[in-house]
Amino acid sequence: MKTILVTLIIIVAAAQSGFSQDVNWRAMRMDRPNRLQLNFGYDYGAVTQMSYSHAIALPRPVVVGLHCSVPMGDQLIDDFSIRLGGQMEVVEWRGFSATVKIASIFRRCQNELVRIVSFGADFSMLVGYYDPDWHAAAEFGFDKAIATRLTHSDVMKTYGFSGIRDGWYVPTGGNFYYGIQGGKTIGNWVDVTLRFGLTDAQFDDENAMLPYYLQLGFGMSF
Repeated sequence: MKTILVTLIIIVAAAQSGFSQDVNWRAMRMDRPNRLQLNFGYDYGAVTQMSYSHAIALPRPVVVGLHCSVPMGDQLIDDFSIRLGGQMEVVEWRGFSATVKIASIFRRCQNELVRIVSFGADFSMLVGYYDPDWHAAAEFGFDKAIATRLTHSDVMKTYGFSGIRDGWYVPTGGNFYYGIQGGKTIGNWVDVTLRFGLTDAQFDDENAMLPYYLQLGFGMSF
């Protein structure tokens, strides 16, 4: 029973998949390298996601950004994740494109039984078609909680498992995710994007009750 509980807690710590700063490479302008994006949707729960990114002019443009995700609820600071990462278009041919993303992740989750602090990484790839007015792509990624610290409450230690101990677990849970995304560029400033997909827990770990993600995003370049 203790093993099952720890596994479930670790899966919770691996939640909130996908570095969702969407970029339409054909619509991107280097004279407007900054971008703000706001996402709403379901990602292991109802969440709001905010991000800022900056494009760097290299032989192939690189976009680096900071991304924060919080739940829609009263206790905003109990559960959140912060991502710092970047993405680059590695292949482009007649509008078809392949993009690689990588990010480091810090997460905090807390309930009446335990507080979880986790460090991890997210790797993903997008393959699709990009036009100055719209884009559509398939995505595949892996979100891994590399090191997780569990700090149990007195309630857990008294009424749950008296022998349970606080400490670090290395490595911990991971999730594969795969889906589709598309976007529409409106004028020179605004993008509207939509992402939908499925998640699958690593190894034989238990999947989320609703193993899906759905995000509606609004982005502005300046």
